[in-house]
Amino acid sequence: MADIGTIPDLEGYNLRMERSIIDKIYFMDKVFGADTIVDFGCADGALIANLHRLFPDVRYAGFDISPEMLARAKDKVPAGTLLTSDWAEIQAFIAGHASAIVLSSVIHEVYSYGSADDVQEFWGRVWNSGFAYVAMRELAVSKTASRPSDPIAVARIRQIEDPERLSQWEARWGSLSENWSLVHFLLTYRYKDNWAREMRENYLPLSVEEILALAPRAYFPTHFEHYTLPFLRRAVEQDFGFPLSERTHLKLIFERQS
Repeated sequence: MADIGTIPDLEGYNLRMERSIIDKIYFMDKVFGADTIVDFGCADGALIANLHRLFPDVRYAGFDISPEMLARAKDKVPAGTLLTSDWAEIQAFIAGHASAIVLSSVIHEVYSYGSADDVQEFWGRVWNSGFAYVAMRELAVSKTASRPSDPIAVARIRQIEDPERLSQWEARWGSLSENWSLVHFLLTYRYKDNWAREMRENYLPLSVEEILALAPRAYFPTHFEHYTLPFLRRAVEQDFGFPLSERTHLKLIFERQS
C-alpha cells in the first residue's frame, strides 16, 4: 500500500487515537471464543497494550505498513506480541486459532492513501484470511446524509471559521451547503496541527449501506451500532452553537458462519 504520508504532530496524532480507547474496545465481550486478536493498522500499539491489561490471556498481533509506528509499538505492547508488516506472518499467527481482526478507524485511511489495487487487497485480507470475526469501528454516514445542509448551521460555521481554511476545504470537498461536506468538515475541523494531512483524507469514503454490502454471505452481522460520538457532539455544540444530529460513527461485527 502507498505510504500514508508524514504526520507533522505524531505525538498528538497518537494521543488522539488513544483517548478513544474505551470506545474502541467495545467488541471484546462480543467475539465469543476468540483467543487471537489482530489489530490491523495498529499504529503505536495503544489498543493492544490496553487490551492486554484487561485480557492478558489473549494472543495479540499488530499489522502496520509504517516502520516508525511498529518501532513505537514495540516499546508499548507486551512481550510476545507479533508486530509485522508482512501479511504472511499474520496468516501463520492465526492458523488454528479462533481469531478476530479489528479495523479501528483504518478503512478510510486505506481509501485515502491506497490505490484501487490496495483497496482490493485490503478487503481480500479481511474476508479471505479465515478470521472468525471482523470487528469494525469506523467513520460512516448513511446515504441519506447526501442532502442540502441546514442553512443556519452553514451560516454559523462561516461566521466562526477561518475563511482560508473553509476555502481550501470547499475547493477539495465541495460546498458546505451540501450536508455530506458539512458533516465531513465537522469531523476534521479540530485537527489544526495536522490540517494539511487531515484535509486530504476522505473520512467518509463509504456509506454505512456500502460497508454492509461489502461483506460476503459467509459473514453474518452480529452487532450493529450507528451513532454520533458524544465528544464530537459536545465539541460541535460548544464551538458553533448547534447540535450535530448526523450519525457519524459505526460499530459493526461480523461472525463467520461454519
